Formats: sequence, structure tokens, C-alpha cells
Amino acid sequence: MIKNKSNSKISSIIGPDVEVDGDMKVSGSILVYGTINGSVSATGSVRTAKDSLIKGDINSKDASICGNVEGHMKIENKTILESNAVLKGDLSSSIVVINEGASFQGLCNTNIKKDNKEKSEDFESKMSGSFIEQAD
Repeated sequence: MIKNKSNSKISSIIGPDVEVDGDMKVSGSILVYGTINGSVSATGSVRTAKDSLIKGDINSKDASICGNVEGHMKIENKTILESNAVLKGDLSSSIVVINEGASFQGLCNTNIKKDNKEKSEDFESKMSGSFIEQAD
């Protein structure tokens, strides 16, 4: 197994000359240099290289995108769109980092942690109440 910068193990690699037609489920992390025509689901991270292409949705714990993605991304923790990244689809992730030069066309949703959800709802209800009082 190969380790990436975050010291997590990469269990699968799609080479630059490989094209996969169909959905992929990976136990662990995947590094993509080639093309995947289908969705990718990983229990670890999904990393893509500069000239890679994924035409489908991505579901994983973390993602670092340097290539092209045409589909929606649902990432549990952190998503990084590197300077060469092109994302055409919606992104849902707890943490989003978009580096200068990256292209992103879609909607972005940063998830609210369960611990902070009640605080956020309380804040929103207080704020909406105060605006209503001031309007009268």
C-alpha cells in the first residue's frame, strides 16, 4: 500500500491509461490518474491527479481534486479543490478549500455538525424574532 501526505493508506490506484465504465466501491482510499465513467464511493479519501476525469458522483470521507469531476460530491469531512481542479456539480462537505485557479460550477453546502445544529437554530430563531419586532 502507498501512503499519501495525510499518512492514510491508498488501497486502489487507477492509472493514467485506464478507463473504467461503471460505478466503483472502494474499501479505503483511491487515487485516480485515469478516467472513471461512473460514481465512486470510498470509505477513505478520493484523490484525483491533474488530467484525470470522473463522470459521476463521489461519496467519501475526504477528497482532494486536481482533475475534472462532472457530478455531485458528498464528502463527510474535508474537500480540497486544487489549482487545476474543475468541478461541475454540487458539493456537500464539512470543510471546503478552493485554491486559486480551481473552477467550480454548482452549489456548495457546508454541513453543520450535530453539536452546533441546536445553537444555529436558536441563533436563527432569535435573529428572525428580533427582525420581526423591529419591523412593527
